[in-house]
Parts: sequence; structure tokens; C-alpha cells
Amino acid sequence: MKHTLFVVVIMPLIIVTGASAQDLEKAKQEGRLVFYTSWGLSDADYVIKAFEKKYPFLKIELARSTSEKTLNRLLTEHRAQRFLGDVVAISGIQSGILKAKGILDRYQSSESTHFPSEWIDPQGYGFGLHQTIYVMSYNTRLVPAAEIPKDYEDLLNPRWKGQLAWETEEYYLFGALLKLRGREKGIEFWRRVAEQKVNFRNGYSLLAELVSAGEFPVAVSLYQHRVDEYIDKRAPVQSVVTNPLIGGDPNRISLLRGASHPHAAKLFIDFMLSLEGQKLLQDRGRSPGRIGLGPKNPRLKGVKIFTSHFNTEEYEQLGKEFKNVFKVD
Repeated sequence: MKHTLFVVVIMPLIIVTGASAQDLEKAKQEGRLVFYTSWGLSDADYVIKAFEKKYPFLKIELARSTSEKTLNRLLTEHRAQRFLGDVVAISGIQSGILKAKGILDRYQSSESTHFPSEWIDPQGYGFGLHQTIYVMSYNTRLVPAAEIPKDYEDLLNPRWKGQLAWETEEYYLFGALLKLRGREKGIEFWRRVAEQKVNFRNGYSLLAELVSAGEFPVAVSLYQHRVDEYIDKRAPVQSVVTNPLIGGDPNRISLLRGASHPHAAKLFIDFMLSLEGQKLLQDRGRSPGRIGLGPKNPRLKGVKIFTSHFNTEEYEQLGKEFKNVFKVD
């Protein structure tokens, strides 16, 4: 008597696949999701309105703050085992900390095939959405055409001593130029910038406002999309497009561990990675990661973008070096 042997192999489920029709129905049942982000309020509202228009059966509850405050809130909730959020979009560095602390969950969106591999966490813990572009900036009423800085080296001109403004905790750009120039030359450059008696202020939104208002003629760096917003308002401010440009560690979107509305969360992640969602970010002046898009500003088209990636220890060390060089607390 012949016997037929059937072997059933059970493969471990490692990463959840993209949202299906069944997921869509479950998302309808959930009816809402909680979104933690460091985006500006106007940017978040712009995206949320478009998502809720496309999926009127879902409402997004927004929990918005700075990257650092969002990180600390999630760390606190995780320690207390209080899983209040569903999705988080935050800077790449803070996203890495959340992953290391076990606060993110795995999810593989089918939209991820449209992104560069380096923008996708290989274990499925997050997807790069967009990149912040750093530019030098100046007040067009205070800086004559002949004196406009063309590159970072021009910030060393004695004419700018006591006239430069910068963000108090800009460790990323500080570190990116160390990588770009080489550590020894980079540190020497920043020490010479420190001799210019830089004026430090908290927050890039405030800094953009102060430069456009004429309190400072030149900013060491601003976010390109913020400069564009002031230009659209006819403010006397303009950016300096260096070559290469410095691009920030991509802002990442991730599913949160213990999400109460996981199917709605996956639908939102898919939406943000889709061509439609990426164009929304492009509309807001961001540089989306989806292949074939890029910055909206025509001045940035075709310009090489230099991107750095720092782990938590490296970033903490950069903060210490920054404070030591510029003598800020």
C-alpha cells in the first residue's frame, strides 16, 4: 500500500504585507488613527485634509510637537506601557532611537518599491518620506548683490562678524560638513565660524522670521521650504544654493508598536508613500523620496545633495563637540 506524505512548512511571519481589501474594511471599522509627528502644523493639516477627503470614513487625531518632544513623549508612554499612538513621522535620527527602544512595529508597504533602498529600513521599521534641504539665507535689503555669500567659506568674511544667526542645536549640519570636508578640516572651519560670534536662536521658524524681518542679515542655515514660504509672502529673504546641498537624514514614517488602529495606520502609511501623498509633501516645499520626484523649487533641480546618517551615539557626540566649539549650553 502506497502512502503519500504531505509536508506542511509553516514560515514565521516577519513583516506584515501591504494593506489589502480586507485591511481596508478593518480600517473602516477602526474609524480613526492617532498620528504623532514633528511636522509643522500647516504641513500636517494640509496632508490630513487630503487623506480624510480620500478616506472620509477615517479621522486623524494629530499629536504634533518637535522631534525631540515627540521622541520623549513616546519613550515615556512606552515605559508606562501606554500605547496611545498608531503612526509616527519623525526625523531619521529620532526614528533610529525609537527602533532601538522597541517602540516601532514592522510593516512592509507595497509602495516602498518606488523608493531608494537606503530610504527603507531593511527590517521593515520605517520608510523615508522626505528630506529637509539646508541652505544659507540672507535678507535681500541688508545684503548687497556683490556681498551675497556663495558658499560656507564666505561666512568667514570679517564683514559678517557678529552678524550671523544660527539654530542653537544644529548638530546635523555641523556633522555633515565634518564628513564632507574631512574631520580635521571640518573642525577647523567651524572654529573659524565660531570666531565670527554667531547669534544663536531656538527654532528654524523663528530664525527664518528674524532674517526676513532684518534682525540678522545672514543665517548659517535655514530650511529651504521655510525660505520659500517667506518668498511667497514677498518677504525680503533669499536662499544660497550651495553645491553640494546638504540634505537632512530623511524624515521617516513608521507603525507604532501596540497601535490601537493598525489597519487605519497602514492605510495612512501607504497613502503617504504613494505618488499622491508624496506630491502633497512636494507641494509643501519638501524634497520627497519617491523616485522621480525631488524638490519643487526649480533652483534645486539637478543639484547634488549630500546626505549623512548618524546613529544615536554619533549624534550625541556631535552635540558635545558643537557645544564645545561654539560655547553654547
